Amino acid sequence: MIRDVAPLHDFQDPYGLLCAILQDGTNEWRLELGIDLPVEAVVWQPSPGSYSIGAILLHIIMAEVYWFEKFVLDIPIDPEERKLILWDETDVDEGRWPEPHHQPIIWYYELQNRIRARTLEAIKRWPAAETLKPGHSDEISLRWVLGHVIQHESYHGGQAVLLHELWKRRDATK
Repeated sequence: MIRDVAPLHDFQDPYGLLCAILQDGTNEWRLELGIDLPVEAVVWQPSPGSYSIGAILLHIIMAEVYWFEKFVLDIPIDPEERKLILWDETDVDEGRWPEPHHQPIIWYYELQNRIRARTLEAIKRWPAAETLKPGHSDEISLRWVLGHVIQHESYHGGQAVLLHELWKRRDATK
């Protein structure tokens, strides 16, 4: 068996390969989570105001919108989309996670798919990967931005999988 991640077409280097890696990572944690989670598992928080699978998925989407569109291309964030992804209710640096939408996991996947399609199209318009943008205290290459979103999503995708395992064990003890 051969495993490979082929660069996506119509992207300049190294974006095609990095976007393919992003897609592959998304598919990995989604495969682990599956599509049959009860809504109760999606919205379950181990303690009030803490993580939930749904809030984590919204945060993953939020980070993608921020870094790929707002930071790199200076595209304003749509106010309705901001509400939908609970932007103002979420502050991960302060450990504030909202109660997510009471929707099936597939609703979150479809939302992420819509945003992902749009952000992949946005990346096709990005300047060269070594282009630097001013950050808070440093300059950030666009290559770093894409790499950061890949590792960020991988980190949080793993959290979502772990939360599902914790929810199943919690439910099994009832």
